[in-house]
Amino acid sequence: MRKGIGLIQAIMIILIVSGMMIMVLKYASISARHISDTYVKEQTALFLDSAIEQALLEISLYKRTNNNCLSSNMMPYSPSSITKKGITYSATVTVKKYYLLDPSDDLDYCTGSGNPLQDIGVGIAESTSNSHGMALFEVEAKATKTDGTVVSRILKRTLQQP
Repeated sequence: MRKGIGLIQAIMIILIVSGMMIMVLKYASISARHISDTYVKEQTALFLDSAIEQALLEISLYKRTNNNCLSSNMMPYSPSSITKKGITYSATVTVKKYYLLDPSDDLDYCTGSGNPLQDIGVGIAESTSNSHGMALFEVEAKATKTDGTVVSRILKRTLQQP
């Protein structure tokens, strides 16, 4: 009779240990998924910041010799996308408003009817700042799997000083 009771106790201990191992594996998979999602989110945020910097460089390098605020083919600005570990990071930067100094010629270029991007220029008073003005950006960054599923999407509005 004693050998039978020992066998039942051994089976109970095996069941308890296997139940604990199932819980450990469940929490390990949740943790791994969380780390993966956080990695993609942080990479998307870094790509968003990079897209803002690239758009600022595009604006700074834009030649205003043809009396335009910006060319219509630049806006919305989309930097080249990057694919890493099966996920494609892409972004779109849209200039919603230009806040330009009142005596500036560029203010006339951004509010004229001949410009495809008319009415994005807004006059502001002169200040002691070294900048020519400010730009309101709306930036959308996405992380997309190869099957088209959007893993992460960040939408940000920011006021930048080009």
